Amino acid sequence: MFNPDLENTFVMYSVSHLVTIFLAFFAVFLIIYFKEALKETKRFNFFRYLFVFLTIGQELSLNIYRVIVGEWTIAESLPFHLCGLAMIITSYVLITQNRKAFTNTFFILMIGAALAILTPAVENNLGFPHYRFFQFFFGHGMILVNFTFALFVMDFYKEIKYRHLLNNVYTVVILASFNLLVNLITGGNYMYLMGKPGEGTAFDLFGEHPWYLINIFIFGIPIFFHILYIPFFIRNIYNKKRELQTT
Repeated sequence: MFNPDLENTFVMYSVSHLVTIFLAFFAVFLIIYFKEALKETKRFNFFRYLFVFLTIGQELSLNIYRVIVGEWTIAESLPFHLCGLAMIITSYVLITQNRKAFTNTFFILMIGAALAILTPAVENNLGFPHYRFFQFFFGHGMILVNFTFALFVMDFYKEIKYRHLLNNVYTVVILASFNLLVNLITGGNYMYLMGKPGEGTAFDLFGEHPWYLINIFIFGIPIFFHILYIPFFIRNIYNKKRELQTT
């Protein structure tokens, strides 16, 4: 599980990768399917705190692992990548049930986690069955699980409006500005502002550094945000029609 010989053995869309993709989205399906049962008070509290425990626990385990193998550095190990921030923010949302924190981060963090699972950049390309392989997919899968729980069990899907797309853009700008400063101070590459995480990720769709940053902001963010907004757009239109019919 900690065998260094597994470095550079990860193969995208191999059987092990496809299984992890299936498990992540199957977990999402189960939450949606059992959403009404999960709203019962005891189940609701048990599962939201369980998900927080699992999310924070795996992040702590990663830092412990890095300390043990001598890989913990301030330039690489702070939870300032989008997915590291997503684990903290989704845990905060589950604990506090804060709707504003959810709506202002949902689009950028949900998309980031989904793309990370579909086009992963596993550290050192460590493949199955290395600890980092499991931790990477489990951690990113928990982001999807947490957001799905907030959407369908907490009913936060009712909160999503078109203006929240713009709020998420503001969130991206604030986080990127903060991480640019952190990167300059630490020599890190948080949010991959200083370079791509590797070959074969979604970043490849947008060119080389620094152009991919511009292309993501001008093209990627609007396109992905609007694609994710489509179900909410349909729902909002449907609800407006129902309101007109009942008046």
